[in-house]
Amino acid sequence: MNTTLLISLGSSAVVFVALLLIAIQYVRKHRASRETTWEALMKRIVPIDEKAIERVALDAVDASGEPKTEEHSRELGRKDIWKLLGGMDGINKIDNNARVIVEMAAYLERWHPEAAETAEALRLEARRLEWHVGRLRAAEINKCLDYHFHSYGQHAALSYYTMLKRVLALAQQNSGASFADLQRAFGEPLIN
Repeated sequence: MNTTLLISLGSSAVVFVALLLIAIQYVRKHRASRETTWEALMKRIVPIDEKAIERVALDAVDASGEPKTEEHSRELGRKDIWKLLGGMDGINKIDNNARVIVEMAAYLERWHPEAAETAEALRLEARRLEWHVGRLRAAEINKCLDYHFHSYGQHAALSYYTMLKRVLALAQQNSGASFADLQRAFGEPLIN
């Protein structure tokens, strides 16, 4: 038999097995996601000082939500941002909660298909946050976290703050099972 043919068949078999394993993993993850309850999602939220997140996030943007310019400079310094966010421990909590928020949006989207647009916006914002967290983790490994934390940390806080406001609005709009519980879990005041 031709060696080229054997190599080609072997390569095809490897690709087929890899695709099959990816499909199996996707199905398992999808099934687990479908079986997740609202209460299980609520339990996965890690307590964070939401007022500190808000302060850091809103320091980066003006009243219209646009990034601040030279004439409206930021007030918080490097040490302030580190302290308010709680360093990398706080960033890891933000990252955890962002993942839960995306799952909450998917949960609400299953029961309220009209929420699809907001859920997709949350997923996009989560990718932004994930990018900033990735830069922070790389900076930590490269021992230059002090230099980068204020910028990437503030952007991560802004993404998280944006996600939190969107999921709260989404839950309120769709009367998501336990909106009051959601607000309490995230430390938000109850909205009447």
